[in-house]
Amino acid sequence: MTTDEARSTPRPADPVPSYSLRALFRVPGYRYLCVSSFVWHTTRWGGLFTTSYLLAQLSGSPILNQVVGALVFLPMLVGGFVAGVISDRLDRRKLVRRVQLALIPIQFAMFGLVQSGLVEIWMTFPFMFALGIGGLVNMTAQRPLIYETVGPRLAGQAMTIEATAQAGSAMFGTLAGGALIDHVGMGAGFAGMGLLLCISAALLWLVPSPRYATPRDPDARVSIAAQAAASIRLARRSRRLMATLGVTVAMNLFMFGYIPLVPLVAHEFSTDAVLAGALGAAAGGGQILCGVVLSTRPLLRRGLIFAVGSMVALLGLFCFSTAPVFELAFLALFVAGMGQAAFGSMQSLLAIESAHATERGVALGVLSTAIGAMPIGMVAIGASAELLGTRNALMLSSLVGMAAVVTVVLRLRDLLSATPETALRPAPGA
Repeated sequence: MTTDEARSTPRPADPVPSYSLRALFRVPGYRYLCVSSFVWHTTRWGGLFTTSYLLAQLSGSPILNQVVGALVFLPMLVGGFVAGVISDRLDRRKLVRRVQLALIPIQFAMFGLVQSGLVEIWMTFPFMFALGIGGLVNMTAQRPLIYETVGPRLAGQAMTIEATAQAGSAMFGTLAGGALIDHVGMGAGFAGMGLLLCISAALLWLVPSPRYATPRDPDARVSIAAQAAASIRLARRSRRLMATLGVTVAMNLFMFGYIPLVPLVAHEFSTDAVLAGALGAAAGGGQILCGVVLSTRPLLRRGLIFAVGSMVALLGLFCFSTAPVFELAFLALFVAGMGQAAFGSMQSLLAIESAHATERGVALGVLSTAIGAMPIGMVAIGASAELLGTRNALMLSSLVGMAAVVTVVLRLRDLLSATPETALRPAPGA
């Protein structure tokens, strides 16, 4: 047996389980993978901010800003399944690294266009779609790579840190992009994200072959039709995956579309931009706090955490829509962020553990398609706000979302059970 084969062979669980963060960061290569993932998230959120800021300068049209925001999630909606199939057939480390290396010149091309004054509005559309492809590959390749690096026992903590890093990177990316634009210039925002992407790709070179990966046949043929049938069978076979997909669709349709409307509610309390920014960051603060707490716990009832987190997030949104004063609105979004952390931490993990070792990418590809419902939700909530008013639209959306989550959980109660050991077994003949 070669060294690479030994690394890729799943190891039996240690006799004494350990869920500490110290054990997690002792896993070979994990710390580099963790930092690389955080930096990559930062480049996407920073890219979204700098592009939105650029469009505000070029046109001042809020509709265009909504369009570029939707383009970031469009690849998940239209390409999630195919990306999942590709992820299951290729070396995930190489796939992630190659995608990052392809995105680096795109970032610097935008920098050159902005600096030379040649940039036009239409150029931001393919740029945002490219960033969205990066997010798709992060979901379908990098997250299973994290799972296969740390193993099933530490996966709960690792995925919680991944979700927390994504929340933190949203705040850091926005701040970094704004600081670069303010102190250096518009083009510096794109150049800064390009440099961070270089760092992320370099860190991946330090990550060894994952210890819990299933050996892949690089010469195996990929049949999209056969894989589509296999993904349907997977969804039918796993009620936990069906429940995860149902709750994910509900959250993306009825929860996350609130973000663009936060400034409108903030304006009812004060015209101070600082207070509006603080209100917008409240959910991120809640996500980070809850993520830190969850990362120190043995998360065995993952479906329960996922379902309860979803309900807490929607309840927080309902309280935000009815808050009479700024302080209560801030608290409501902070609590909603804590629910989002529980939801986001368990989401990918539930999909991975609902599939066999050779189907992880496909499971996350299907999950990515469910996440792709977010632009639809944003449009629906925005249209409701035009007809009913901002607060009424948010209230209605949160109530419908809670009803949808409860319906899914009651019909598919397997979600609330402890993680089954059968979810960790390889597929027959694998």
